[in-house]
Amino acid sequence: MLTSRLLGIFAVLSALASPGAEFAVARDAPANDFSSLLEWKNQIAADIEHNKRYLPGVRTRGKIGVVYFDLNINRSGWVLPGTRIVTVDREIGSAALLLLQQSQPFPAPDHVGLRDAAFRILVPIRFYEIPPQQAAGLADLERRKLLECYQADREELEYQRRKAAYRKAEPPTDVHRVPEGCFEAKRQDAERERQDAERRRQQADALR
Repeated sequence: MLTSRLLGIFAVLSALASPGAEFAVARDAPANDFSSLLEWKNQIAADIEHNKRYLPGVRTRGKIGVVYFDLNINRSGWVLPGTRIVTVDREIGSAALLLLQQSQPFPAPDHVGLRDAAFRILVPIRFYEIPPQQAAGLADLERRKLLECYQADREELEYQRRKAAYRKAEPPTDVHRVPEGCFEAKRQDAERERQDAERRRQQADALR
């Protein structure tokens, strides 16, 4: 488990955004190797984005900004000492540290042809405040939230199965975490279904 002692939270450095900073190990690599490394980086970014939805809302509510994950990562997908979380907001930095802990180990770069044992990869992740929905009824908002929750369940199960595959572990069959608000949305939906079933039963009894 990565601890805060291994990660520094710094102000954004302009050098990190300069060309060639993302893959210091790959400057002299063949083009096809660099392409594979870029594909690996995109998968790491996708994993971090996926896990961002499971951050406690209190950690990120009202926060807007970009976090740069300056990763020192080995071939097993684990981040190493020297990894940094780069942001101008300390609270976002703390949330990003939790996000990184939830996301690793990342996919192993089996398809990367370089001989290096570790790689430095820069992954920018944006935190943004979702604007409030307007001109929509309460029922529409509840239905939209429920659809988002079930979509999140499908994506989470696929994510956990993929994680299990590169850990060589037993694939999961159930989702064990849901985004904020989904437990309540599902509970309300189950209660509505129960009430509808009860009304139908009462109507059927009245017709007998």
